[in-house]
Amino acid sequence: MAAARTHSSVGSQAWFGLTLALAALAAALMLWSEAGADEVPHDGPELVRLSEINEGALLIRTVEHGQYLPAPMVATELDFTINGPVIRATVTQRFENPTDAWVEAIYVFPMPEDSGVDRLRMQIGDRFIEGEIQERQQARRTYEAARRNGQRASLVEQERPNMFTTSVANIGPGETIIIQIEYQDVARFADGRFQFRQPLGLTPRYVPQGRDYQLAATGARGNRAVPDAHRITPPLLDPAAEPTDQLRLPVAITARLDAGFALGEIASLHHATLVERRDDGTARITLADGPVPANRDFVLTWRPEDPDTPSAALFVEEWEGETYLLAQVLPPAEMGADTPRRARETVFVIDNSGSMAGASMRQARAALITALQRLEPEDRFNVIRFDNTMEQVFPTAVDATPQAVARALAFTRRLDADGGTVMLPALNAALRDPNPEDAERVRQVVFLTDGAIGNEAELFAAIERNLGRSRLFPVGIGSAPNTYFMNRAARLGRGTFTGIGQVSDVEERMDALFTALERPVMTNLDALFPEGALSEIWPAPLPDLYHGEPVTLTARLSGRDGVMIIEGEMADEAWRETLSLAEARPGRGIAALFARNRIRALEEARFQGARQVDIDAAILETALDFDLVSRLTSLVAVDVTPARPDGIPLASRDVPAMAPDGWDFGRVREAEAAPVQRADIAAGHLAYRSAPASGGQAADSNGLALPATATPRELLMGLGGLLMLFALIWLMTRREERLW
Repeated sequence: MAAARTHSSVGSQAWFGLTLALAALAAALMLWSEAGADEVPHDGPELVRLSEINEGALLIRTVEHGQYLPAPMVATELDFTINGPVIRATVTQRFENPTDAWVEAIYVFPMPEDSGVDRLRMQIGDRFIEGEIQERQQARRTYEAARRNGQRASLVEQERPNMFTTSVANIGPGETIIIQIEYQDVARFADGRFQFRQPLGLTPRYVPQGRDYQLAATGARGNRAVPDAHRITPPLLDPAAEPTDQLRLPVAITARLDAGFALGEIASLHHATLVERRDDGTARITLADGPVPANRDFVLTWRPEDPDTPSAALFVEEWEGETYLLAQVLPPAEMGADTPRRARETVFVIDNSGSMAGASMRQARAALITALQRLEPEDRFNVIRFDNTMEQVFPTAVDATPQAVARALAFTRRLDADGGTVMLPALNAALRDPNPEDAERVRQVVFLTDGAIGNEAELFAAIERNLGRSRLFPVGIGSAPNTYFMNRAARLGRGTFTGIGQVSDVEERMDALFTALERPVMTNLDALFPEGALSEIWPAPLPDLYHGEPVTLTARLSGRDGVMIIEGEMADEAWRETLSLAEARPGRGIAALFARNRIRALEEARFQGARQVDIDAAILETALDFDLVSRLTSLVAVDVTPARPDGIPLASRDVPAMAPDGWDFGRVREAEAAPVQRADIAAGHLAYRSAPASGGQAADSNGLALPATATPRELLMGLGGLLMLFALIWLMTRREERLW
């Protein structure tokens, strides 16, 4: 019996040893696999310590304690040529490699939502390589093959309509590679002035993770709501570590303006500019103080010298044997001015999540206070605030009595920014209409937010599903709001988008918004062309218009004979405008704008129930036909001559983005330590580092830790190997004892 017990004990120990060995082997293999996936080899690029840095630098933390990799620097030049409302933009990005290693740089950057990106050029020394449009997966394969072969290559991909990624492979030690992107856009006209917005700042997105939301740190894991989270989450620079003697991501801007009429006021809303007016009626605009940091949108506006100048503008382009038209027509401002004000039911939604901390929260509070003070006794209203929780001032909308308004004002003044951005419940609550048959009041939802989310598709679907008779009016808060979300939400919600860039803008912008809300809407808009002249028009149908907005459309025509008629209804008045097609001015890039509008309309069709496979087929065909970057196509450029020698490793680096101007990084750091149910910034994902106290040493400038910083892989691999060896020796010893 004793022998039997001993045998059983030895057998159990043997099985335990075998299990331990297998576990250690699995752990070692897993760690080896993860280390292999990390393309920064530890015996390749030269590492530096903070004490060795004597100037501002972008540093990427490595698994070697206290050692860092200098990251590629990116300088950007923006050049705009504006003819009428048509804008041709050239974006030049200079990728500088300050290291002794061969590197790949990956840079996520913002663009105007409706921009049609149609050209890519890569410059290496005196040589230029033109990019070509390819289906997205094919372009990625082309780029990866060049990357492996040591060829210099560049790839431009769309992550969102207002967010793009440039990847540049095989930048040699100390080398600079220049990437040039061109796109087409159109200026917006409202309240008597034209406006063009070029995003510079990139607001970090919040990504849902099950029931919790978290700030999308570098390489955030994807899920059903945001499957591409890792592609829209670049590292974020800590503003406190910004060197005082240089800019990390400098942007230079030049614009040439030929409006087609005598120019009045020309202004930049957020940057100091120099305006040089020419004798031929054109103007040249440059930054007054040189390059600026990439942390605040550049917004340029211009007005006609004569306010009575006709606002109708027609432009045409002949491209590939067809005629493309851009029309922008403003209805009379006085139309419907005497119409009595209709009573309204307005639900105000305010975002008080952590990303709104600082200037954004002050702007949002001021905007909501201004709106509440404009309510009339016959109106009804409610206020909803959200972070990763939600709260309503009243269970449902109430009459705008002095007592109710005072209660809402007190609630608003106490609001502070904290927690995560869980927007969907608040949006659904605001769109919930207890009186869908009420014809006496206009129902409006005013949504104040920076739009710092990654799950836009979920919200668009909710708007389409729950809109009913409500109209949605997003108000973009902050220096770099997510305008893609704002504009598309406004179109789906049949409302308008208003941007507020700083506290001083609040009164003017909210006054313009409520002037529009209180005036009648122009409905039943239609564009009429000669029989057989029109092939296609976008948007289709034309949207409702609010006070001060123009009718803007693009069309493909078979010819330029005859006239175009635009007509609509406002209150009890009919409106009609007749324009000669033959008198349309020639323009460049109208075909690209037409294609971009077509793609945008196709993307939005999925929220109306269209099949995704049909939408994708139409988008792919359009993008390839017009050479445009889209969700399904990319631009790729490859140098045919290999540059990186065989056997030399390639280090892959994400280029950090700047935090939007006005962000309260201290509040973000506090939110990191908060409980998950309150703060949506998961512990371990956010690494905040302040500037050095003295000695001139650069702080770790990568505000969000890269995935490579998660574990000391070499140490764990070594421990795994030792455990495996120990377990095997122990197992063999026990086996010999048992046999003996």
